[in-house]
Amino acid sequence: MKINKLVKSKIEREFFFLQGNLSIDNKYFIKKIEEGIKKEGNENYATYVNSPMTNYKYFIEDKMFIKNLLPVFDLLDETSFYATPKWQMQEAWGFRQGFGNYSKRHHHNPAFLSGAIALNNHPQKLHFYEINETLEAKTGNFAIFSSFLEHSNSRNVTDKVRYGLSFNLYYV
Repeated sequence: MKINKLVKSKIEREFFFLQGNLSIDNKYFIKKIEEGIKKEGNENYATYVNSPMTNYKYFIEDKMFIKNLLPVFDLLDETSFYATPKWQMQEAWGFRQGFGNYSKRHHHNPAFLSGAIALNNHPQKLHFYEINETLEAKTGNFAIFSSFLEHSNSRNVTDKVRYGLSFNLYYV
């Protein structure tokens, strides 16, 4: 074998990161997650989310979920950073991370934007390595981010369960 060149480097790249807080009925979503992780077709321990998880489409038509995101979607439509003729949410799921559970470092490609919403206060945080950002798990805290950004959280070392919602937006 002959290798002429091997380069491992980083390049500057435009990214999107929005962080805020939503007024959210966390009891409603926690109850729905508990129901969803028991249903056939769930994604429990089958993804980078090493914990119980609903199906990827579980919240896609949930009106309460969509209602909470409409102001965020309006903002995305108004911002010129992601001016695109058409996009839509195609995946939306929930998860429960108890003692020892965590999310492995991952990204959400091929989506173009992804989101995470914290449903309860918890010391476990979501870390975005390439941009040195962190989402604290406080009820209603959310982040919308370029899907290629790698993120994860460390193992839950408490007996308190952390609940959250995630979603992906795709060009159509």
